[in-house]
Amino acid sequence: MRTDTYCIISTTVPTQQVAQQLTQALLQRKLVACIQSTKVHSSYIWNNSVAQSQEILLQMKSSGALFEAVKTEIESHHPYDVPEIIMTPIIGANSAYLQWINESLKSVK
Repeated sequence: MRTDTYCIISTTVPTQQVAQQLTQALLQRKLVACIQSTKVHSSYIWNNSVAQSQEILLQMKSSGALFEAVKTEIESHHPYDVPEIIMTPIIGANSAYLQWINESLKSVK
């Protein structure tokens, strides 16, 4: 099994409620196999000023073939004007874990 077909997709959301809604939508549609959430403190430039906020980072395990569908789903639920949606290829993982991801996702033809 080629590991470059799998990825971690990351986004941040402002509240636990948004995180739960997005998590349910993505898992029910089998666009992701797993979502981990972590509270983070973010500092960034917004409207030419330094801004800071408490956010929830979501890290989703999926396949590169489903990235566009995941991105569309995130954008449809996301309250930010410019949401972070980043795909990072998984370049190494144990084969049993990759097989579990594959079995958990909807089939892409």
